Amino acid sequence: MRKWIEYFERPGPGNTLRTLELIKERSNELGIKTVIVATLRGNSALKAHEIMGKELEIIAITIPPGAYWTVKESLHGPWSDIPELKTQLREWQQKGLKKVRMDMTDEIQDKLEELGIKVVRGTIPFYGVGTAIAGTFKGVTFEQMMTEALRLISGGLIVCVEVAIMAADANVIKSQEEVVVAAGTSMGLDTAVVIKPSTSLKFFDPEEGLEIREFIAIPRVKAKYPPEGIGEEYK
Repeated sequence: MRKWIEYFERPGPGNTLRTLELIKERSNELGIKTVIVATLRGNSALKAHEIMGKELEIIAITIPPGAYWTVKESLHGPWSDIPELKTQLREWQQKGLKKVRMDMTDEIQDKLEELGIKVVRGTIPFYGVGTAIAGTFKGVTFEQMMTEALRLISGGLIVCVEVAIMAADANVIKSQEEVVVAAGTSMGLDTAVVIKPSTSLKFFDPEEGLEIREFIAIPRVKAKYPPEGIGEEYK
């Protein structure tokens, strides 16, 4: 079997609309009806609805309350390399903001649900208690190892895997049925894959474990992350 993959010249939110167009095309080719979108503040899910309407079931995955971007004079990693993120950072700095809420507001969640989009809030599988321990007591956790390994392919790929697990754990998808999953680099979308999802408990199970089955879109150039792997903008 031969198929296409679209490669973006660089990662970042500028690829969001094209990623969604490709998802719609490939979902129709495969007969997949469910799309999982990683969307911290809900913007990517709203754009997905604009592109796909009610043709595909959209599931929006966000994070629990309490996480913030810390606005510093100069953030490292993607925030110093990707034009759209640099512009966003400057806007926050010009407004005098010290930190910016990372998860979606109740108003945005209500709007998404009115559009028929399911919203899931949950603990990020590879960025939970282990990250809190590493951030406080230092050291490297298996979650960070998993994260850094998948980032060798794409910064968005680790997020695709995480949100597929979150959707399965929340019981809004069936674990063994293929879905299309989209994520990005800090904001927006730049990576899309076909995944056979699993719950976190079954993640490495030989029969029922998660499988990344196809790449639909991915950046050729990888985002640069801080060497400690935690993501200093979130601290």
